[in-house]
Amino acid sequence: MKILIVPDVHIRTKVEEARQLRTMEALKNAFQNVPCDLAVFLGDLMHGPDYGDDKARYLHDLNTALDATGDVPFAFVFGNHDAECDVRKEEILDVLSARPNNLTNGLNYVLKTGGETLLFIDSGSEYDGEGSHYDIVRPDVIRWAKQQIAGTKAILFQHIIIPDIIDAVTQGEDGVWRFKDGVSYTGELNERPCPPDINTGELEQLAPELKAMVFGHDHVNSFECTLQGVKIIQCKSTSVSGYEYPQEPTARLLDTKTMKTEIIRV
Repeated sequence: MKILIVPDVHIRTKVEEARQLRTMEALKNAFQNVPCDLAVFLGDLMHGPDYGDDKARYLHDLNTALDATGDVPFAFVFGNHDAECDVRKEEILDVLSARPNNLTNGLNYVLKTGGETLLFIDSGSEYDGEGSHYDIVRPDVIRWAKQQIAGTKAILFQHIIIPDIIDAVTQGEDGVWRFKDGVSYTGELNERPCPPDINTGELEQLAPELKAMVFGHDHVNSFECTLQGVKIIQCKSTSVSGYEYPQEPTARLLDTKTMKTEIIRV
C-alpha cells in the first residue's frame, strides 16, 4: 500500500495571512494530487498555542483542515502542540470521529489495513518531571504496543523521534550536526534532533516487531537510517507556518511493499 505522510502542518493564526494561505494550499495539494491508500497526519496539524481559549476558532480551523482530506482515508497521531490550548485531546478525537474517512482510534492504537500492521503512539508534549523537556513514551504504553504487534513486522508512526537517534549524530566544532562516521543514511540532517532526554527503551523493546518508525517534529530534518535493524524515517514539515520558513512544504509517500519513500513538493 501507499501511505501519504503529512507532518507538522501547524495550522495557526499568529503568522502572516500569506503563510496561512500557502500552508492550507499545501495541505490541499497533498490530498488532491498524491494518490494514496491512506494518509497519516504525523502530529502538530494544529498549533494550539495560537488559539489559547478560543475554542470556536480552533474547531473551525481544524474542520477546515480536515475538509482538505476529501474522501482519502486518514489516521491521526498527536504532536506536542495540537492540544496546547483549551481544546482537549478528547474533543479533537470527537471531531475526527465525525469524519467518515477517519480511521483514528484513540491516542495509541493499531490499524491493520492493506496487509500491514500500523502502530500509532502519542509521544506527548512536555515532560512533567525532571530530566527532560519533551515527554517520554511511558513503559506501560511500550508494553501495550509490544503485545499489540507481537509476531508482526509493523510500521510505527509517532511525532517525536526516539532518543536513540542522538547516539547516531554528533556536533562538529563548526556547530553543525552530522551523522557519525560509519552511520549509513540518506537525506539531510539540518538541525539537532529533538527527542526526550530520557530513554525508556521504546526502540530496544519494539525493534523485533518493527520494520520502520516514522517521525516528524524536527521540521527541517529529512533523512532515513537504520537503528537496531529498524528503518528510521524522519519527515520534514508540510507547512510554511513554522520556524523553517521560507522552506517549501513537502509531503512524503511511503510504499510499504518496497519500503521506499518519495519526497513530494506540495
